[in-house]
Amino acid sequence: MSMLLLLLVVAAITVGSRIVALAVVPPPRGALSGIVGRLPVPLFAGLAALSVAESSSGAADPAILVAVGCALLAALRWSSLLVTLLAGLGGFVVASLVW
Repeated sequence: MSMLLLLLVVAAITVGSRIVALAVVPPPRGALSGIVGRLPVPLFAGLAALSVAESSSGAADPAILVAVGCALLAALRWSSLLVTLLAGLGGFVVASLVW
């Protein structure tokens, strides 16, 4: 699977899940609203990437774990989606080269 196709599939899954959630699921209220508001962007990106990435070890693949970890750290430090995605991509590329 080419990187461009992988990127497009991940983007479609991510955007599609957000659209369905906005259209079908009612907005959370109370304490649940605070928890959902703090969910990091890497959660959605990690689930989408894991579902389309070809990995024999699944979620235990070191490159995926490093990518999600880097994206999580970036999301905790900065609130920018671009910075979070670039951190995850950078972590994945470096981990892929190492392992």
